[in-house]
Amino acid sequence: AGDDELYGGDDTDTLWGEEGNDLVDGGEGNDVLYADTGADLLFGGGGDDQLYGETGDDYLDGGAGNDSLQGGGGSDTYVWGK
Repeated sequence: AGDDELYGGDDTDTLWGEEGNDLVDGGEGNDVLYADTGADLLFGGGGDDQLYGETGDDYLDGGAGNDSLQGGGGSDTYVWGK
């Protein structure tokens, strides 16, 4: 519980944001990022990433690469092609 910051490295990472307003940054690589409750910030970075928002008003930014962004409940914001 609480607000967390999670950072991946240059390889493929799977990161889970739990309860709270989390920042989840996959870095480089083909990452899989999950949000949970709260207003979460998900950043894929370089690579072909998969970002999953859950409940809450999430911000999903796939970064460079061929990314998949999927929101959940709430008013989510999606950013592609950076």
